[in-house]
Parts: sequence; C-alpha cells; structure tokens
Amino acid sequence: MKNYDPNIYKGVHTVKITLQKWEYKGHIIRRVCGNCKGRIVLDFDFECEDNFPDNDCQLEYHEDRDYFSCVLKDKNGNTLECSGDAEDMNDMIVGIEIIDFCEE
Repeated sequence: MKNYDPNIYKGVHTVKITLQKWEYKGHIIRRVCGNCKGRIVLDFDFECEDNFPDNDCQLEYHEDRDYFSCVLKDKNGNTLECSGDAEDMNDMIVGIEIIDFCEE
C-alpha cells in the first residue's frame, strides 16, 4: 500500500493473514468494512467469519464441531493438511497486514 491516511473514517480495508506451520504457508484475504482503522482492523476471530472466499489454503470453519481445516503449501507445491481449534489457528498466524484501503 502506497498511502494510508490516519484520518480515514469509512471504507473497506483489505487484510492479508498468513498462516504457517514449518515451511508450509497459506493466506487468507478478508475485507473489513466500516468506521475503523489501524490496529482494530487487524483483530481477527475466525469464528466470526462465515467463509473465506479469498484464500489460497482452502481454509474452512466447521461451525458444527467448532474447528477449522486448511491445506498449506511449501515452495515446491507439497501440501500439509491442518486442523484444530481457535488456539491452534492463533499459533499458526505469523502475519497480519493491511494491504489496501478504499474509501466509501
């Protein structure tokens, strides 16, 4: 992102969340709308999301059994299937970054 105005009030932030386990990685892109900015936008609770349409790791939250599953990849394209609860997912988050903002 080239410019981030700290005086913004309404718009859509695009946030990239990186999951990693050993050398395997995946990314989730989520959009946060409304009157928020900075660190507040970066707070993340996967249980509040119905789905993750923009992700490269097939991340799914299984509400009926309160767990997530995903498939991470290494640089050679090898895959690692992961699943767990909210604490397990928090342990896998290695990056959260605002990558774009569009004013309403």
